Amino acid sequence: MTRLTTILTATTVCAAILVTTAYAQWVVYDPTNYAEAVAEFEQLVQQYQFLLAQARRLPIDMASRYRGYSTEWTRHDAAGFLFAQPLVSALNQGDTIGAGYRAVTDPLDTPGDIAARMSPDLQRRLADTYATLEWADSTNQLAINQTGLGRVQGPLMLQAIQHIADDSATGADDFQSETALLEKMGAAAAMQLRESQQTNQFLLSALEQQLIVSKRSRDAEARLMNATIYQWRYGQPYGADLFRNTATALDTWRPY
Repeated sequence: MTRLTTILTATTVCAAILVTTAYAQWVVYDPTNYAEAVAEFEQLVQQYQFLLAQARRLPIDMASRYRGYSTEWTRHDAAGFLFAQPLVSALNQGDTIGAGYRAVTDPLDTPGDIAARMSPDLQRRLADTYATLEWADSTNQLAINQTGLGRVQGPLMLQAIQHIADDSATGADDFQSETALLEKMGAAAAMQLRESQQTNQFLLSALEQQLIVSKRSRDAEARLMNATIYQWRYGQPYGADLFRNTATALDTWRPY
């Protein structure tokens, strides 16, 4: 009885092992999974073809076809001037302290010793005219310095622009990667911002020059209007006396 039980047990174990081995070797085919795998593969192929198309270069010589030309910055010939050398040198290289401008302009006297002896009305006239001259000097010095710095920095900016153009047209693949393209675009945008900032500085200088002219015109018209009002208010004798006194020099003063 024991021998028979042992034989049956062994037979059962062997049968179970054989069934398990045969089941492990069976291949289960799922049409749905197969179709999804084929669709994903076709999508990968299309993406690869798209990337190849995006990486394809233009069939032209970009460096020659799209080459841009800029006017080179010019400079004053300081050696060709007899007395204007300090000024043109400042226009060539900048002058933060305004020495070149002051070297070729008449110095402005300080009226501190006589202002206290003037009437309040005459003091106001003097202050208005004197302030315009001070403002004009400051504006002229700033404009000269900005112009000189523009001439110094202009060629360097043109060189940087040329570098970007060369890097964009180069045949090296390292310069045409997505990261490289973004870096070149960022560099170009930064230079554009710098150019805009410099342009705004020159426009600001031109605006200040116009403001000076406008102030001089307004001061002259205001003095004429005030003199007319005074004449209407106090009569002909006062108006005639007004233009005979010291105020006449200030009312009719012109810078040319």
